[in-house]
Amino acid sequence: MSTWLIIAEELVTVDGAPSHRQVRVVRPLNGNKTREEALVELHKEAKNYTSDSLKRASTVVGRDSDGSFWVLPKNGNGHTSCNLRLIEQIRP
Repeated sequence: MSTWLIIAEELVTVDGAPSHRQVRVVRPLNGNKTREEALVELHKEAKNYTSDSLKRASTVVGRDSDGSFWVLPKNGNGHTSCNLRLIEQIRP
């Protein structure tokens, strides 16, 4: 069993400037969990997650083949994408 972190990787483009990537810890998963248990927690987080840059936009959430989730502006409106992923914490 491992300790897991849910992270958000966000690619933001503002007013035609070059895109930049922001990564932050959304929340740690307390207690030792198996990967499967952590994926269930990731799914719960993804259903309700909205990044700061997508707060005003209507969003759609989809699961990628690697188990991560994409939070995207609905109908392609906007210049932001956010990927929610699990990473295994190896050092506190």
